[in-house]
Amino acid sequence: MIRNELAAELSRRQFMKRAGVFGVGALVLGAMPIAERLAVEDAYADPNLIDGTLQAFFDTMIPGRARSFTDLGDPIHPKAIAGVDPEPGAVEADALRLAHNPKIGFDLLSPAFLAELQVFAATQGGLFLDLNYDKRQAACIQGLSFSNPTRVVWEAAAAIPFTAFCAAATQVNATDETASGYRVMGHPGTAPRGYVNHSYRRKLNSGRTSKGSLP
Repeated sequence: MIRNELAAELSRRQFMKRAGVFGVGALVLGAMPIAERLAVEDAYADPNLIDGTLQAFFDTMIPGRARSFTDLGDPIHPKAIAGVDPEPGAVEADALRLAHNPKIGFDLLSPAFLAELQVFAATQGGLFLDLNYDKRQAACIQGLSFSNPTRVVWEAAAAIPFTAFCAAATQVNATDETASGYRVMGHPGTAPRGYVNHSYRRKLNSGRTSKGSLP
């Protein structure tokens, strides 16, 4: 699902394929050795600023409408969502909750990632959370560039919003009523009693047709 320049670039490099095959946890694990080489600054000592900045990054990957709470009722930092898309995005789909899931391990990676995120944000004029969408996107393009030796860290971070949005990874038995990502994609989600309202409403021929195929 391509909604912006960043998503198009990640799709081009088959990032989504690797994220689906190996899983977000594996991408995070693979980025750990690179993250250890990054200098971690103290700019993100405030937990509210940490979560807000992560939400702003997730909104840059899959932008969405302005909201105060996620699908699961978690608060959204008031400056996180730039509001450049009228539909729900990764933040509303609980990307931050997935990022903090201990099974993912991203909390170990995030200090190094946030430190470099701010380095690139500074080239755009300030803290990442204070930038408009175009400048946030420009900072992220720098981080995800093949010329950046730590891009695997950025790809691990980018896997979080895509997994939360496209796979409703924070929910059990998610449906299009509970998971905004499914709703945007037109995916009905779990159907314990079958997809009674999702049918072509055509009776299939139980025998052979004259030409061996359906019309």
